[in-house]
Amino acid sequence: MHRPTQKYSRRQRGVALITALAIASLASLAAVAMAHSLQLNIRRTGNILTADQGFLYTLGSEAWSRGMLIRDLQDAEQASYDGLDEDWAKELPPTPVEGGQVQALTTDLQARFNLNNLYLQEESTEQEKQQAALQLALFKRLLVLLELDESIAQATADWLDQDINLQFPDGAEDNEYLSGELPYRTGNSRMGHPSEIRLVKGVTDEVYEALTPYITALPVNTPVNVNTTPPLMLQAVVNTLDEQGAEQLQDEREENPFKNKQGFMDRLKDLLDENKVKSQDIDPLISVTSRFYRLETTVKMEFVSQKLHSTLYKGDKDVITISRSIGAF
Repeated sequence: MHRPTQKYSRRQRGVALITALAIASLASLAAVAMAHSLQLNIRRTGNILTADQGFLYTLGSEAWSRGMLIRDLQDAEQASYDGLDEDWAKELPPTPVEGGQVQALTTDLQARFNLNNLYLQEESTEQEKQQAALQLALFKRLLVLLELDESIAQATADWLDQDINLQFPDGAEDNEYLSGELPYRTGNSRMGHPSEIRLVKGVTDEVYEALTPYITALPVNTPVNVNTTPPLMLQAVVNTLDEQGAEQLQDEREENPFKNKQGFMDRLKDLLDENKVKSQDIDPLISVTSRFYRLETTVKMEFVSQKLHSTLYKGDKDVITISRSIGAF
């Protein structure tokens, strides 16, 4: 008579056991999910804090570079020229900081060819056209020295100028680009970044990689600083200068940078036949001072690595940051 009651009781205990196991399993799954989410949040928060700390270190490096340039600006003797013998040009080696290390290098952007020197307004004066022609010839010489197609120079000039008139024989205006698989128009304005030249006819990835160390895109026309520019650019500026002569000038300026343009011209006449030095063509292209600089800061932390590129402008009384970018550019 008691067997059905005992069987029902055993069933109840079995259901209760299964229910308890299910609840325990769900509780365990919830605990594991919560712990996993907590660990992710902790790591995410840590990464954000580390990244913010790294960015503050890059800003500190920028302040350090500005300080070097301001000190150079305030020194009457050093303010007369800008050369690689000055403090701003010295690299900050990997320096330990709390949680990582910082490395920084300031370089002179006027050691490069400014692509925006080719820019012409729709209504330009004859003098502006003559200056642009000298810059175009300089860019062509640079391309030849790099063993690249010199027609890229004229295509770049067409990309920049405001008019829609095709330059002969190698220019390229809207019709050239609108007929492509991905149609687009020419910029018809100054470039905001040298990477914009990748849109110009004839510029492949390989061409851009070869050009990158020698080009920049600054908001105003700028001459080439003969105290900081590499030997190849010296050859492009002075078309009668060979590789050996350019390297000799580079070695000499490390100890005795040129204090004025006339000093550079006089040294060229000593180094070359005076008849080979065309002062009227070289003088508008060069300077011994600079206004624009690039600071590259690399910060390595425990979990995060950052690069900050800052463009600095040295005015008459102060040095300001005009742009910043994080990453490869």
